[in-house]
Amino acid sequence: MSDEKQKLIDEAVNNALAGDEDAINNIEDRVTRAKAKAALVKAKRSGVPVDKDESIANDPIAIAVEKALAGDEDAINNIEDRVTRAKAKAALVKAKREKPNNESSSVKDDLPSPEETLNFNQLLCQKIAEKFPESIDVVQNKDWIQLKPENWLEIATWLKTDKDLIFDSLQCNTGMDLGEGVLESRYNLHSMKHLHSTEIRIKVNIENPDIPSVEKVWRVADWFERETYDMFGINFTGHRDLRRILLPDDWQGWPLRKDYEEQETYHGIVVPKVKEGWE
Repeated sequence: MSDEKQKLIDEAVNNALAGDEDAINNIEDRVTRAKAKAALVKAKRSGVPVDKDESIANDPIAIAVEKALAGDEDAINNIEDRVTRAKAKAALVKAKREKPNNESSSVKDDLPSPEETLNFNQLLCQKIAEKFPESIDVVQNKDWIQLKPENWLEIATWLKTDKDLIFDSLQCNTGMDLGEGVLESRYNLHSMKHLHSTEIRIKVNIENPDIPSVEKVWRVADWFERETYDMFGINFTGHRDLRRILLPDDWQGWPLRKDYEEQETYHGIVVPKVKEGWE
């Protein structure tokens, strides 16, 4: 970059920081203007004091973040454009983390210090544990939430209806054979309103593979649960029509279990074996 263009960028950034909103927008060269905007963002992040009203005047995301920090909970949720709303939420999280230590106590109270190191799944796990005691399995992971099966229907209903969660989309539900007599059902949940997601995992013993059905909570779970039942033999209690969906109703065994042995005949018809070279 030439010294002349660098000087132009430096002057524009300094003028913008001083309150001249058009200092950068008036740069005619598109590439130089883009570099100046990037330099301005970097300058602001480095701690250069900027007047609040001037810095957010033309930025809808910044305006929404400032309102949210001031206590307006719906400032971001009311943004109609989904992408802009998601960017605003990310900016809010970053703004809270970057607040200096000398901020007012009201802002400090809005930053739960022990939770700053926890991700969304861990925070959600804490909420579930508080609302549904004894429902959390002892084994946890930051990438998913491990639950016991007993209260799953009640928890699922809460996950969908709580205004701060609204997990209105069950995107996938499948099964796993973890070996040593343990089966697992996994649920991928997404909120179309809040744009957050989580994964719920529930283990059951192969001798008693009962998990409450959630097809009354998320209707799409109807076929998800039937397929998991068909392949793994997990019994989704309360399902209104739990039957095989891929195999005949009188098929023997659960094909995706580790101990599955394919029957040799079906109604007198020889069941073809896997061809050589396919394994």
